[in-house]
Amino acid sequence: MHAAIRLLVLPALLMGSFAAPIVHAHGDVTPQAVDVSTLKPLGEQKYDENPYRGDKEAIRIGTSAYNQNCARCHGLEAISGGIAPDLRKLDIDKETDIYFLQSVLRGKVRNGAVYMPPFQGIMSQEAIWAIRSYLDTRHEEEEAPVNPMEALAKKATCLSCHAVDTRGVGPAYREVAKKYAKDKNAEAKLLAKVKKGGAGSWGKVPMPPMAAVPEEDLKSLIKWIVAGAQ
Repeated sequence: MHAAIRLLVLPALLMGSFAAPIVHAHGDVTPQAVDVSTLKPLGEQKYDENPYRGDKEAIRIGTSAYNQNCARCHGLEAISGGIAPDLRKLDIDKETDIYFLQSVLRGKVRNGAVYMPPFQGIMSQEAIWAIRSYLDTRHEEEEAPVNPMEALAKKATCLSCHAVDTRGVGPAYREVAKKYAKDKNAEAKLLAKVKKGGAGSWGKVPMPPMAAVPEEDLKSLIKWIVAGAQ
């Protein structure tokens, strides 16, 4: 599975809001209607690859639709400020197209927190593919971390919410190191927190449990973070 797809597993792909009896992890956005009347209708057929790729009209409509429905969390021009993944890193291929469509239609829920509500029945297939067409124009190759521990953090999807020096959805690693600098049991406490997940220590946005990541990897990452994430 591509790195860009793994990046999307933890946070939301596109944010919005509608009535739902579930706690939201991020800010609410009222979905805006997207006028797709100038696009070729797609009908009932479900495409697994963007049928509008490179279409100038689709890109125009997708630009507006993105700004109305996605920019609040993913940033203007798809430059993320940290609350959600940077969609410029999406691979331009069929595999990512399928993941993109299903993520938008089904949404993302982790431990009762809505990271992205489902847009099934709210946004047409034409509108979704138009947004995808716009994001293609913003594509940038993802730079691989040179630090081996950062590479491990990326593999574990930690860098979707955290960075070494800069606070994003979660605290910067060096903030964590500073907080636990005098705690002799820091590594054990952090391992338990990371495996279980939760919210409250650094803000209201919940951290999902990372139990799927091998414990030895978590221990290595935590040891590196507590030591200052150098």
